[in-house]
Amino acid sequence: MPQTITTSTDDRAVVKAKILELNRLALDADTRMRASLKVSNTASAYVWRDRRDSYNAESKRLTDWLNAPAPRPVPAPTPVITPQPAISSNNFITTTADAFNASGGSQDYAHNAILKALLDGEYSSSSIPANDAKAAAYDIVRQNNGSPLHWIRNQAQSQALNNSLPHPGSADQRRFPTLNTRGLHAGETFFIRDFMQVYSSGNITIGNLMIVDDTVYSEFAQDFNRLVNSINEYQKQQGRPYRVFPFLRMAHRDAVQLIPGISDGINQFGGAVMNNVSVTGNLIYSDGALQGVFATDGAFRNLHIRSNSLQIGGEHTISINGMLSGSILGNTDINNRPLADSKIALYPLRLGGGANIYVLGFSNKASIRSTDARYYQYEAILGVPATRDFRQQVIPNGTCYRNVDMVELLTLLKGQYPQTPAQWQAVMVELSQRGFAQVVS
Repeated sequence: MPQTITTSTDDRAVVKAKILELNRLALDADTRMRASLKVSNTASAYVWRDRRDSYNAESKRLTDWLNAPAPRPVPAPTPVITPQPAISSNNFITTTADAFNASGGSQDYAHNAILKALLDGEYSSSSIPANDAKAAAYDIVRQNNGSPLHWIRNQAQSQALNNSLPHPGSADQRRFPTLNTRGLHAGETFFIRDFMQVYSSGNITIGNLMIVDDTVYSEFAQDFNRLVNSINEYQKQQGRPYRVFPFLRMAHRDAVQLIPGISDGINQFGGAVMNNVSVTGNLIYSDGALQGVFATDGAFRNLHIRSNSLQIGGEHTISINGMLSGSILGNTDINNRPLADSKIALYPLRLGGGANIYVLGFSNKASIRSTDARYYQYEAILGVPATRDFRQQVIPNGTCYRNVDMVELLTLLKGQYPQTPAQWQAVMVELSQRGFAQVVS
């Protein structure tokens, strides 16, 4: 995008197109904000409000640039081309490195800045043809940094996705010779963030998908890593210890992420429950830090993760917070050997997102039967050894509670709608003072 005033017709056309795009994005963000407010999801509403305001501010900046009086043209200097321009002269590199260093080496900050630079620059909507096979993946993350390639909200959408995808070819079978890929549906191998987010109250089967992450070897990843290398070289020149990870190690990328939908005004951060979901018969593969089947927020009743073949380069192959009941059984690696116990982990229900409040155990009123939707209890999970079940163990750097009465907690949440970690902590203190939770010291 031009940073100085110019009379170039081409530059002005690019700016006009960008203004139209920003206005469209701002309108969409405003619509989503209002929809979130209607269901009392204030956290989501704040996100969309901030995004709308950001789009509008950028649109105004470009409009002001477009309407500014043009200066008298001066002859353009003859460009001097060098193979490797000095890193210190690159404003993006120095600015990003300085902020990355000030953040204490936050990988999220650096990765988000690099993604934005690429998607607003050489991978912008004006640079990538609409018929490019990867255009949708670029556009999704350009509009919302955390968006998955596919949203699944109900069984009809899950089935429609399967129906839209081709069956694997002979090359896929050769790639995974010990597995039977017939009957699978081959998903796109390029996705920048998650492949899929299942955002629902439940009753869904995610099955027979081949999710192969070749993004880590794409030209996009190579361009990403060039910026990483330049930032790290500048960090080295400045004598700083922090280094940005390459795309291969980018965090928060999931093959299948499970997120309970809003129920009675309570979202996943307040312990909303996803019921009756099966993730079965899928093939998930990545050499990068892709997380296989993953959930950090909300509770999961009757969740079954069975007969999948998984191999990833990251830490979390199957990792679930808040699993109340179900099974994790019959999964293998891509060589068709039983999945190692170390690839599976169960953690306590997490409340408040980044507030890092964990529920190690529940207390149900005598009037609430085990078949009641309001009943919370950790049951034994078929197929998970005790050594990989951490649901009732204290989580380092978290605040942990036992004997939590979820009915009383949900009543408090509906009246207070906590947003910040401090507000969440205050809710839990009040719950404890009323005798409906016990802090674990």
